[in-house]
This record gives sequence, structure tokens and C-alpha cells, in this order.
Amino acid sequence: MEGPTRRDTLAALFWPESADSQARASLRRTLSALRAAMGGDVIDSDRQQVRLTDQVQRDTDIFAMALSEAELHEHGDADVCRKCIPLLSHATGAYRGDFLSGFSLRATPEFDDWTRITAESYRLACEKAYERLVVAYASDGDYRSAIQATNSWLELDTLREPAYRQLMLLHAWAGDRAGASEVYRRCVATLNGELGVEPLEETTELHEAILDDDLPPAPGLRRRIVAKAEPEPIVPSDLINREEALEILGQAAIDREGGRVIRMVGDAWMGKTRLLEELTIAAGRERRACITARGYRAERQLPQGVVSQLLTSLTNLPEWGTIRKSAPDWALEEAGRVHPSLGQPSQALPADAFGETRLYDAILTVFSSSPLLLVVDDVQWVDAASASFLAYLAHRVADTRLLVVLAHRPDDSAALATVVEATTGPPHHETMLSPLTADQLAHLAGDKEEAENLVTRTGGIPALVAEALADPDGRKGLPGVRRFMDVRLADLDDLTRQILAAAAVLNGTCDIDLLRETSGRSEEEATAAAETLLAKRILTTTGDGDLGFSLDSMEHLVYQETNLVRRRLLHRRAAAALETQRRARTDAVIATAVAQHHREGGHEEPAAEWYLTAGDLARQVFASTEAIDAYRSALALGHPSVFRLHLALGDTLLFMGLFSDALGEFEKAAAQSEGSQRALAEHHIGEALRRLGRLDAAIEQFETAQPGHPDPVSLHCDWALALLRAGHRKEAREQADRAVVASTGLDAKGRSRALSVLGIVSSHRAESRRALGDALELAGDDPILRMAALNALGFSYAQTGEDAEATDYIEEALEIAQTIGDRHRQAALYNHLADLQHRAGRTEDAEASMTEAVKLFVEVEPGSWEPEVWLLTQW
Repeated sequence: MEGPTRRDTLAALFWPESADSQARASLRRTLSALRAAMGGDVIDSDRQQVRLTDQVQRDTDIFAMALSEAELHEHGDADVCRKCIPLLSHATGAYRGDFLSGFSLRATPEFDDWTRITAESYRLACEKAYERLVVAYASDGDYRSAIQATNSWLELDTLREPAYRQLMLLHAWAGDRAGASEVYRRCVATLNGELGVEPLEETTELHEAILDDDLPPAPGLRRRIVAKAEPEPIVPSDLINREEALEILGQAAIDREGGRVIRMVGDAWMGKTRLLEELTIAAGRERRACITARGYRAERQLPQGVVSQLLTSLTNLPEWGTIRKSAPDWALEEAGRVHPSLGQPSQALPADAFGETRLYDAILTVFSSSPLLLVVDDVQWVDAASASFLAYLAHRVADTRLLVVLAHRPDDSAALATVVEATTGPPHHETMLSPLTADQLAHLAGDKEEAENLVTRTGGIPALVAEALADPDGRKGLPGVRRFMDVRLADLDDLTRQILAAAAVLNGTCDIDLLRETSGRSEEEATAAAETLLAKRILTTTGDGDLGFSLDSMEHLVYQETNLVRRRLLHRRAAAALETQRRARTDAVIATAVAQHHREGGHEEPAAEWYLTAGDLARQVFASTEAIDAYRSALALGHPSVFRLHLALGDTLLFMGLFSDALGEFEKAAAQSEGSQRALAEHHIGEALRRLGRLDAAIEQFETAQPGHPDPVSLHCDWALALLRAGHRKEAREQADRAVVASTGLDAKGRSRALSVLGIVSSHRAESRRALGDALELAGDDPILRMAALNALGFSYAQTGEDAEATDYIEEALEIAQTIGDRHRQAALYNHLADLQHRAGRTEDAEASMTEAVKLFVEVEPGSWEPEVWLLTQW
């Protein structure tokens, strides 16, 4: 590194603990070994000094030479050009690790200091080279190479936060926002793991800016909206129901008589930027020059940043030459303080109170030299100085021919407040852009119900609605949803995110008290966070005052991104909170929610118990599908009441007309029981066989179930019906009489069932109708018993030709069957009704009823042909 070196110096450096003669002897032996190993043309030495020959090529020389050549280009050290790329790439390629990495000498602090200082200087030079190389690749649009170079840069120093920011920007410029977020998370993890610190505020702000799509321009590229002279064919797919705003902007683009400001206000993704694009196209058709600027979250500290963008956009116009000639020299010179290419001011900016006014007046004078359209997007992020100028412009725009259009989100920044205050009231105009409603989308979706589904899926966000309409079957999903959600969630603080996670765990619908108890926060904290989420339209209020997510997909995202440990904690809190609610053990919905929260919280035993409760409650309100799901969940979680669960599952499946499935559950129940439970299971097996028309097997099963049966009334009733259907009326009457005897002293429901069956099997009309009338009265409000008695009465009256009375009974029974969802009995009732309507000459009504009967019969025991099922007309 330092050229020829004295032998004494080397001997003392490498063998400091040896005597001089021993050290020199060691040096001689080492040099001899080196020559033997590497060749004689590598080391040149004499009695006084040692040096490397010109045959040795050092990587440090390659590195330094490449950097020196790059610095000879006609630009500053910090700038780059395309010719810099191969030189910087060659230099960084030569740097394969820290200087003398892994090499050290014992008891040589001077050598160690020199090594450390030299290594540090090379590392810093390499980092600077990587930084310039990354900018060069990015300026050339080669983001892939730029990303690779930045990753190599980070290998030199994993704690180099500017490199992480550069890498985030590169991924974002390349259109890979997910990659940018991954880099940010990597930065957070590294800094926390190595140093125990959070990233700098500017790193976090840059991440939020990337999610918000408000990136600073890439190196060497311009980001501006170009007003084209000729109109382009535009399909306003993501401008659904924005006709009013389009009309206002289009008319303003035509009008050149007086100046005005139009403000468009709306949350992210409400279509503001697309409307601005439409406006520039309209301006192009009218041959109206347009200059544009945009506020960036990451550039809010740049003074006059947005004004500078507007002036840059102005100088890029084809009409700039004409505008410049018409602008006064003093105005150009004064505006040159912000944009030097306009002119050089004759003196420094005066420090008096009127200096700022003269500057703003000069810029306004330059703009006013032509009927320009000034467009500024994302005004909520403009710097304070630019906001001051926009307010100054708004106060004086009426005396110009300028059209100023400002777009921004609702925000409480001081800069935006300055602009809003100056643009409130005539001649200015404000347009609010809100999510689309189901009423607005009904004509596109086809009907109100589909429109409501569309709003649920998209939150009414115009761009997402357009995507959904283009993919009505939902096969492609909504590609824009993830970006939309990232933008909405990016700037939430930790407290608000905790409340949002609790809302997601609660399936997005809850009241504020339940949200508070689940989150573990205070009432004030939960309320403040909920208000923030409502203001940002992440949460919304439902018709009954509960809180829910405005977009289903957002609820799913928040839930998935909440870590497993916290999710379990929140589920346990939710279960505990719901258990204390008054209706927890009487409402199937709440009971199911408690069970689900216990399961997701890792508490399987209470979850199984609550699923059993939920199944029973669901059956009470004839929610059969929900009951089946709950019972099966209880079984899967190991509930000990296996017999009861299989029996309940079988009964529910029987009610749904899935007789074979029910039979399987009853068989499982029988296998898990003995004694009276076994008798009950055998009875249920017989009932399933009766429904399937396998009458001999059913009758035999009922007989088997008789000893020890805990409910003889039900057993004898079902036994009687099976015998009657098999043609054994006498034996059926015997079983019906036994049912009536067994029902003596029981509650009204048991007595009603026995009398209903007696009325069916009795061959004496007076006795039959008297028994059926008593059965109907005793049934009270029990829908199944009432339906059975009504059906039997209808059947009885139809046999004697009293069709009007029969029809009334059947129609009332049919209404009950439709309400509770008993498809098998509903089909039988339609069949009865069709016969009565046909006999009354109501052919069309009869055909309609028979069609419904056929449809329902097909749903009973689907996938198999059981003709006997169609013959079950009395129960």
C-alpha cells in the first residue's frame, strides 16, 4: 500500500517480540517462502528494503482508478451520467470486502489503527460509489440493476438507513409497492434487532408516501400531466357517477372570462386524479395551456416546492416563448428567486415586510400573462410557503383569466387550512367526492340487491367498482383493493391500529362497549380511535348503530396482519365480553360468536360447550344449516356428549330432508349409547327409515326401540304412521291408542301429537275430526304440531269433498312449512294443494303448485331416487 518498505520496519512490525537478528531471520525465511510459492517476479528486495514488482495488480488500485476516471466527467462529484455506469460498476465490483478483513497482528496497535482507518476510508468511498451508481441506473430507467446495486450497498452496512430509503424508492418507481413495504419491514427489524431503535421519521414518512402513491419524481424523469392538443378516446370506467364534477370542470375549461378556483375534496381513491386528467384533456381540446404540480408527503419541508414545480411546468410548455415575451422583465427577474431559469434578480430579496408580497405578485404576473390552467394535486401535502402563495393567488385570481383547480383529501394540516380559507365562497367552487351508493349503482349492477352487494365488495370506491363491473364473477378479484387498503391504513397510530385489530377480530361488527372490552383500552381511547376510523371511512356505522368495516376485504387484511399471539388474546377478551351479555344463552348468533372466539383464542373445551348451545338455539329458530355447523364443530373440538350431538345432527338433517345422512348420524348415536339412550337412537333410526319408505325395516326398528324408551308417545305415534302407510290400519290404531294413553297427564304438546296421529288413523270421521280439532287447539304456537294437525284436517276435509275448507287448512299449513323451512312437508302440502286446485278447475294454479312440489321433492334426498319419499303425505 505504501510502496518500498525498509526491512527493519517489516521485521519490527511482524515480529515485535523477537530480537532484531531473530526478526530479520524470520523475514528472510518468509520472503523465501513467498518467492517459492508465488514466483520470483512478485517480490523484489535487497539488503535494505522490500517492494512488490509491477507484476502485482492490487484491487485497491483498480478501485481508486475507476473512481478517478468517473470524477473526470464534466459534472460534479455528486452527479452522474450514463458514462459513469461502467466505471462505478467496475469500482464496486473490485470491492469484495473490507480492507484486510480477517487479518491482524499481535501486539501492534499502530498497525491495527492504520488498518481500521484505511478500511473505513475505502468503505466510505465504496458506499459513495454505490450511491452514485444507484442514481445512474435509476436515471437510465434500469431499476433492476439499481435494486441489485442497493442491496450490495446494504451488505457493506446493514444499518445504513439512507440505503433502505433508496431501495424503497427504487421498488416503488419500478411499480413494486409490495417490495417497497418489504424493504421497510426489513429496515425496522434490523434497526430494532441491532440497535433497539425505530427508523427515522423520514424513513417512515417515505413508506407512507409510497403506500399513498405520492412519490417524488424518479431521477432523470419528469412526473407531470401533459395536456394534449387532440382529444383522446377515454372510457370513463373509473369515473362512474362523476358526471356532475366532469361537467363543472369541462365548463370551467371553456370559460376564459374571469379567474376562479375549483377545489375537489375527497378521500384517497375517490377519483380526484382521474378527474384532473380529464380536465387536462378538455383543456387540450380548447387549446388552453396547462401547468401542473403535486404535493408530496416526503417533500413538505421543501420551501416553495410546489410553486417551483408550477414554474418548471410553465417553462416546459410549447407556448413558453410567447408567454415569456409578454411577461414583464421585473416579474421574470423576481420569479427567478424561486426558479433561476426565469431570470436573475438584480438584488437580494429585501428583508422588509413587502418582500414576500413582491415575490408572489411577480409569480402571479408571470402566470397571468396567458389564460393558463393551473392544476395542483394533493394540496394537503404542499409546503407552507407554497400554501401561502396559493392563498395569495386565490384572493386575486378573479382579476385574471386563470383557472386554478386544487385537489386534496380532508386533512387538518395548517398549510391546507390556509388554502381552504382563501378559497371559500364566490367566485370559488368546492366539489365533494364521496363513495358511490347502491342507488347510484343500481342501473349498472342490474338491480338494487346486486348494487348493495357491489357496494359491500368495493366500499363504493369508483375505481374498485369499475374493476368489479369488469369482473362480475369475481374470478380475478380486485387487483386495486390491496393498494387501496394499504393507503387507508398507512398513517394510523398504534392505538388506532389496536382498536382496528379488535374490530377485525369481532368480525367488523360490534358496538363501542364490546370494542372497548375486547381491545382492553379505556372508554376515552376506544371512542377517540373509533371516531378517527369513522372519519377516515375505514369503519362505518350500520343501521342499528353498530360499527363495521366499510370494505369486507379490509377487515380480512387487518385480521391477517394482526400477529397470532395478539389475535388469540383479542379473541379471548371478546369471548369473555360476549358471555356476559344478557342474550348470550338465548340468541344463537351470540352463542356462536362466543364459541368461535373461544376456539380462535385456543380454548377448545369452552368452545365445544358453546357450539352445542349455539346448535340447540339455532334449531329452535329453524336455522338448520347453522345448527349442523355448530354441532359438527362441537364434535370436532372433542365435546364429551357424543350421543347427544349425533342425535341432534340426525334430527336436523331429517328436518332438512337429508334422510340418508340423518340415518348415518342416528347409527353413530346408537353405537355410542346403551339403555334408554340406545332405545331413543333405535327409534330415530326407524323414523329415518319410515321417511325413506322402507316401512318393514322401520316397523321392526320401532319394535326394537320399545324396551326402556324414554318417550313412548313419540315412539307409538311414529310406529302408528308407519303401520298405516304399510296398510295395517288396525295395528296402527292400536299404536295410536297407546300413544294417547301414554300422553295422559303430559304437557299439551305431547297430547297434541298423540291426538293428531289418532285423528289420522281413525276410520270414524267424527272421531277423527274431533281428535284433530283438539290436537290443533293443544298445539298452540308450536309450528310443527300445528302444521301436522292442519295437514291432517285438510286431508280429512278433502276426502269428503269439502275442498274450500280443505284448501284453507292446507294453505295455512303450507305457510308454516315455508316459514320453518321443512322442505319435505312443504312439498307434500304443495302436492295436496295442487289436487284441490285441479278439482276446483284452477288449472294454472294447480300446475304452479305441482311445479313447486316437484322442485322440492327433488331436493329431498338429492342425488338418489327414492320414490317412496313422494308418498309421505301424512305425519
